Amino acid sequence: MSALDSPAARAFRAEVRAFIAEHGPRIPVRAGFRSPDDADEDRLLRDWRATMYAAGYLGAEWPPEFGGVGQGDPVHDLILAEELSAADLPPLGDQTHLAAFALLRFGTPEQQRAHLPGIRDGRDTWCQLFSEPEAGSDLGALRTRARRDEATGEWVVDGQKVWSSNAEWSDYGFLIARTGPQEARHKVITAFVVDMRAPGIDLRPIREITGSSDFSEVFFDDVRLPADAVLGTVDDGWRVTMESLGAERSGIGAGAARLRRMLAELSVLAGDDPVERRRIGALAARVEVCNQLAVARFDRELAGAERVADIPIGKLAYSELNLELAEYGVRLQGARSLLVAGDEGAVDGGRWQDEYLYARTYTVAGGASEIMRNVIAERALGMPREARGA
Repeated sequence: MSALDSPAARAFRAEVRAFIAEHGPRIPVRAGFRSPDDADEDRLLRDWRATMYAAGYLGAEWPPEFGGVGQGDPVHDLILAEELSAADLPPLGDQTHLAAFALLRFGTPEQQRAHLPGIRDGRDTWCQLFSEPEAGSDLGALRTRARRDEATGEWVVDGQKVWSSNAEWSDYGFLIARTGPQEARHKVITAFVVDMRAPGIDLRPIREITGSSDFSEVFFDDVRLPADAVLGTVDDGWRVTMESLGAERSGIGAGAARLRRMLAELSVLAGDDPVERRRIGALAARVEVCNQLAVARFDRELAGAERVADIPIGKLAYSELNLELAEYGVRLQGARSLLVAGDEGAVDGGRWQDEYLYARTYTVAGGASEIMRNVIAERALGMPREARGA
């Protein structure tokens, strides 16, 4: 029996579901990882995060002096992520959650006292300042530089970041920058805490095909950071980054809950047509495969037996099926598929058009499908490496 099916896990799931139904914010349903539409929605989401911390659903692993009990339960984390996804609420694995992990794992006592309370009570939102125009999946190629001003001890940052989720609404950023020669790649990268209101930061939201601006470009022009802004130690930012990104895995299985909800809504949209019912049945089988992949991976992780292909296979299966479900939702509408949110007569308020326009994001973000296939082939199946270059 999976750890997710134990009597204690089922009882916790029922408790969480009731809590979300009573306290969850009422925000518009949108596909994917989306930023707030306006200041009012930003406030709702901050208050919701604070409510979950206060109830003990977030931050149980934090030290008691910061409101936790010193120990979390990965089963509870995954159930919470699944129920948030099923309720169309924002996921746990956001950048503020990642920053909290980095502060707890690598922050100084002074950094923890300065920033953890603000995360817990909803005052502060964080963004991730990793990707660059020429360094997306390959963070070792990043070019944003941080040099030390020997006269003041400050760090001076110059460069550009891109695809920074929620940066427009963030108070602080988790930055990685190069602190040594380009040729050394990931060996001379340092992590920093950045006040997003610091002079020299130019933030430019990116308008996407969905019509929203969930990501931003962030430019650094002689931005001065205090000497104590280093997170971890100088030139050890690669380790800080990789370990912090690993903390996001607790919500991997939440995608299966989202696929099940999408399938249920598509089943209603498909009606009683026998051809479409067979199609729904085939999709239902694949959704269950995704769910079982997530459960099996989680149980292996708990047992310390996680396999190299577990994450890539799960990510590939989810992102490709999510795209197929979104495409199917649009196709079922026939001529009405041309109507989007705001148009009179749009099906489900234009929900499936939004899902379709966003769905490609999942096949690229977190490792493109092509990269996932290479990882599975080379690292798990032992196939020859793909020929690269001319």
